[in-house]
Amino acid sequence: MPTAGWVKMTEKERALARRWYDEGKSPSTIAELLGRDASTLTRLLCKQEAAKKQGRPCALSKAQVDYLERKLDQMIVKADGQKMITVEALQKATKTKAGTQTILKALHDRDIYFRKLREKPVLTPADVKARKTFASTYRHKSRAWWLQQVHAFIDGKYFQVYLTGAERARAAKHNTFGAYRRPGKGLCAGYVKPKKGGLKHYTGVKGVLLQVGIGGGKVVTVHEVTGRWSGQAAVTFYEARGRGLAKAWPGKRKYRILEDNDPTGYKSAKGQAAKVQGNMDVLEIPKRSPDLSLLDFAVWKEVNRRLRSQEKAWPKSRRETRPNYIRRLKRTIRNLPKEFLENSIGDMVRRCQRLQEAKGNFIEEGGHGR
Repeated sequence: MPTAGWVKMTEKERALARRWYDEGKSPSTIAELLGRDASTLTRLLCKQEAAKKQGRPCALSKAQVDYLERKLDQMIVKADGQKMITVEALQKATKTKAGTQTILKALHDRDIYFRKLREKPVLTPADVKARKTFASTYRHKSRAWWLQQVHAFIDGKYFQVYLTGAERARAAKHNTFGAYRRPGKGLCAGYVKPKKGGLKHYTGVKGVLLQVGIGGGKVVTVHEVTGRWSGQAAVTFYEARGRGLAKAWPGKRKYRILEDNDPTGYKSAKGQAAKVQGNMDVLEIPKRSPDLSLLDFAVWKEVNRRLRSQEKAWPKSRRETRPNYIRRLKRTIRNLPKEFLENSIGDMVRRCQRLQEAKGNFIEEGGHGR
């Protein structure tokens, strides 16, 4: 046992002792210089014994934590979201003798924390198969191909219209992710925002449905649907888009467009006939695949971000008319930077490759997982 007041050698002392020993000093001389026992320096410098690991042994080895992580993933996949997999359940399933807190710490060290389930469309086996087929077909297409051979990515979105300061503030809250706070704090103003997917909120004025086409790094068409979306409304949109395509791609006799499976408009009999008449070939993305729709995965979010950014400096008393709001919305879409649009279209290369790797299942859309 070491004497009272004993302190083990630091790494700095060990390095200093080795340097002096290399310079020719004896272990006893070095012991005097460091105020240590000569036997300690002899063991360090002459016997060259490997330093023993200090402290309590690890309760879980790396192999055990690997097994815990692997088993946890298997249990979560098997449960399929129908029940919550707890640490206690993991401990019982793996027959681990370590306590739940030890298991939790080991998982936390690997950045595995309890997180909210990510919300995605529910894919059927047929959807997965269709997505895998799409990926196999287009995974080798280049950025240039997506920019030059797909003349328009189209989709529609219903935008709420925010005319007053109170409604603009409500809209801005939807874009705020979170705030630093202590546990239990956060029920007062500034720490809460409207619940996503809750009761629909009426802003006091009718919203607007826009059908947008983007291709080749530019906005091909922005069309406002004035009535209900239907087969006839789709015909009107295709006619407007045909004019936009002719202007954006002069000299083209046939166009390739990418759209989803909207049965009301795009897939209606009238819509299909309008596409044939307008010389439009359809590149159809699989059902329930917003991660392959340019406007869904990039454009709509950027448009909303830019709208809220424009409104930041406005006084609360400012009131906008509905026609002015819609004009500003359309102008914001038309003024999206070419670089942003080209990069978003070019991202189809990475998405198709990731979709192939995922065998048609969900993919990580950003650079990192969440």
